[in-house]
Amino acid sequence: MNFFVKSGSLSRQRHITGWLLLVPMFLALMVNYLLPFVIAFIRSFYRGMGNTFVGMENYIELLQNHTFLLAIRNLLILWAFVLPLNLCIAFLLALLCHRIHGGRSSALFFLPAVLPAVCVVEIVSQLFGTSQIDGLFSLLPADWSTGQVSGMVFGCLVLWKGLGYSLLILIVALGSIPEEYLEAAALEGASYWRIVFSIRLPLTAPSLGICAILAVYNSFRCFREALLLGGAHPTESLYSLQHFLQNNFSNMNFARLEAASVFLIVIPLLLLVFFSAFWKLPVWKRKEGGRS
Repeated sequence: MNFFVKSGSLSRQRHITGWLLLVPMFLALMVNYLLPFVIAFIRSFYRGMGNTFVGMENYIELLQNHTFLLAIRNLLILWAFVLPLNLCIAFLLALLCHRIHGGRSSALFFLPAVLPAVCVVEIVSQLFGTSQIDGLFSLLPADWSTGQVSGMVFGCLVLWKGLGYSLLILIVALGSIPEEYLEAAALEGASYWRIVFSIRLPLTAPSLGICAILAVYNSFRCFREALLLGGAHPTESLYSLQHFLQNNFSNMNFARLEAASVFLIVIPLLLLVFFSAFWKLPVWKRKEGGRS
């Protein structure tokens, strides 16, 4: 009896110690992220830096702004291009690396993620050239950085930089699948690709969701590359939300900046909650169907 009491007391003490160790992280999160967001959210209902309450006027003006709508359009196009390619290519490469080298060669694909933005843009410039220098591949026009092609090049750059994260996650997910499942399917005569689509892919679905979230997050982190490719006022296909925020900050248009910042945080958060619920829905239906 004393043993169980001591064991329960020790477990409770470790639980309390764990939460106490998380207190500095929660304080840093509140001071550096939550508090500025709350202040920006409150100030977004006022005109400029004054105390005149205008309600939703800043948001209405923001939704009627051409450059903001252009940045939103480019962001949606970037997600539509990067997300499916990131997941498909990373999954196929994870299968290849897991089958041939056991995942050790995946570190090569992680290299673009740790390179400085200047190095990444320089590699792109050396490959495709610029108006000043000729590239190794003459597939693009010399003035591609000032044309519509720059958006496509930037999308490939975002895909390249984020591929390593997805690949590492999927390799770990594939390695965690019990070998008994695969051996049983092989004994039943299932082909390799039947095992991939019937066992590996469903069991790695949660990891694919994490990869999608990281791909979306990585699209916001590549502003320095877009700035180096097109400058502070790039061509329309390269114009991003970060350009909009920076330009409004430089022009001291703080009301529009605060409203855009709220959009930039709330909309992806709502999409994350929606896709998380949608991702779990098929699993829930499958379980309910199995019970019935």
